[in-house]
Amino acid sequence: MEGGGILSAAALFLLGTLQALHAQKNPFLEQIRNFPQEKIHVTTDRDAYIAGDTVWLRAHCVDAATLEPLTASRYVYVELRTTDNLLVRRIKILQRGGVYAGYLPLPATLAQDEYVLCAYTLYMRNLGGDYLFSKPLSVNPYRQPEKRRRRTAAGPFDVAFFPEGGYLIDGQPCRVGFKALGKDGLSRQVTGTVRDDRGRTVARFASRHAGMGSFEFTPRPGRRYTAECVQTSGGKARRFDLPEANDLTFVLRVEPNDTSFVVSVRSAKKWRPQGLKLLVHRCGTQCYYKEWNPQHASLTFLRDELPGGLYQILLLSPTGEAYSERLVFNRRDEEAEVTMRQEGTLQQRSKVTLHFEVRDTKRRPAQGDFTVAVTDRKAAAPVATAGIYSTLMLSSELRGVIEDPDWYFAPDNAQGDEGLDELLLTQGWRRYDVPKLLRNEYKEPYYPLEAGQEIAGRIERTAMFSKKKKLDRYTMRLLVPRSGYATSAPIAEDGAFALNGFDFPDSTTFVLRPTVRGRTITDARILITPDSFPEYRTLPRLRQPDPTYVAQARRYIEQRGTADMRNIVIDTVVVTAKPWDDDIDENAPEHRLAARSWNAEQIKEVSAGTILDFIEKMPGMQVMGRRVLYRGHKPAFMVDGRLEETVSMLNKTEDVVGESTNWGSGRMDKNDKRTIHYQPIPTV
Repeated sequence: MEGGGILSAAALFLLGTLQALHAQKNPFLEQIRNFPQEKIHVTTDRDAYIAGDTVWLRAHCVDAATLEPLTASRYVYVELRTTDNLLVRRIKILQRGGVYAGYLPLPATLAQDEYVLCAYTLYMRNLGGDYLFSKPLSVNPYRQPEKRRRRTAAGPFDVAFFPEGGYLIDGQPCRVGFKALGKDGLSRQVTGTVRDDRGRTVARFASRHAGMGSFEFTPRPGRRYTAECVQTSGGKARRFDLPEANDLTFVLRVEPNDTSFVVSVRSAKKWRPQGLKLLVHRCGTQCYYKEWNPQHASLTFLRDELPGGLYQILLLSPTGEAYSERLVFNRRDEEAEVTMRQEGTLQQRSKVTLHFEVRDTKRRPAQGDFTVAVTDRKAAAPVATAGIYSTLMLSSELRGVIEDPDWYFAPDNAQGDEGLDELLLTQGWRRYDVPKLLRNEYKEPYYPLEAGQEIAGRIERTAMFSKKKKLDRYTMRLLVPRSGYATSAPIAEDGAFALNGFDFPDSTTFVLRPTVRGRTITDARILITPDSFPEYRTLPRLRQPDPTYVAQARRYIEQRGTADMRNIVIDTVVVTAKPWDDDIDENAPEHRLAARSWNAEQIKEVSAGTILDFIEKMPGMQVMGRRVLYRGHKPAFMVDGRLEETVSMLNKTEDVVGESTNWGSGRMDKNDKRTIHYQPIPTV
């Protein structure tokens, strides 16, 4: 827009349909089509736990551009990590009815420390560790005395400086953001003074929140500048060099206020802008993209005519290269209003009904996906981690860790807007490589959308394996003894296989057997493709854990007696008797999962006439005609590694050691070498 003025919503924000965007050949639309992106927020019932407790959680997965709920990814991975990025435990949550909900049991042996809960989908790993969800959790032992490591605010620290738009310009007023961090990764509150190389003071500053702040000064040609910083809690002062000026570029200047933000350009006087373009987008939605001569006028964007969220403003060269960038957050009253009404009195073992009412910003009943966690205040510290609004609107769009992101959106915080703008001066946003988009160079995802479970790997020949036989004549069979499920997949010439098309809960045991014409191959080695884990570049830490929580939680457990958080360890029991079935391979999966296993010698000792007579003598078995039950449940039988789901499958004649044996009604041969395993299958 030439000649100044205020841009209207129609001229600024393109909220049309996808067809309208496509008609304009919007590169962001093409990128989203090639690589749609996800965000996740995880709600837990608490932020602090006792070792052996259970973390109950609910994950909300949304589209990164529209914040609409997504269920395209079948699973959400949730990990417990140390602050040093070591994996402690991992679970895989299956999406059921559009909901990702589950729990993560904490090992009772966890040492007192701070941990991090991380969550992502396989598809989100395409963006790297900076854009995966993470939140800090505090875990304390149940009986050990509390010995929390003390953190001292004083000590070594670093301060980084970030000129607005990327560079300082000589002779132009320049705003500089800064961020102070200690060696432990937590912020430090600092004050400082900026001096030139002649010792003249040009600016003073103090951090506002989480070690961040800003100041303004006008650099002079040929001068060098140094900042002397000291922590407000005391300690030695440290000096840091400010970035040098760059007079061969253009720099964006953004002046935000309550109703708008004004965009202008700073440059050296000898530079004359020609063919510059200004691009504004929000989470991949193009808002404004036109040629602009900043010498004629600045641009004003009205907040009321823009949706809330994080905006990236880019000043581009005629060839599409980025000269300068700036991030701006448009705050809108978009949060729903939630009210709760209690029905009943809070007394022990008494029924209490809670009624919730959710209304949107126009006071209309809201529709959406909601999570409610109810905990006992005596056993739960106040929530200190980020809420869903700050996660989806802010944290998920910025690199690095944001300390206390809810601080910026607190309704009673008069410094929230200034602090938020200083945060955006110091932490970058790179979800999209805009110059490449403008050249139609689109990023493609490496990890696919995970629509179902898959077990992949390959088989290798061993010394006993026939070298003459091709591997693609074999089939990989998969068994789930717990449910009686069986499937198979072909094996390729190089020994690779992939089994999919099934969904089972986390911690399900699968049995793999390579077979040929129904016969299990025992002289082959199966190599499963191992799971991979994302690398998190930085992980958040708790600022000030509640010092009274541990004592309150322990008293709560003592008052309640046995509780989920309490673990009772019995003395070690040593079994010295020789097992009667010691000739069965204890490492075989079917033996470990079976309720009971019988080998050929034990079958012979029973003196059963038929296989049904033998089954009837098994402990817990009931045989009624051809119907067999084990303690009221339908059992599954595994004979020499082959799953026999019903007795009727055993009712057949097979060759065993060269002789005929009728499993249904005939006599069992004395030379039968079969091993039978059985286990119950729960009724669904």
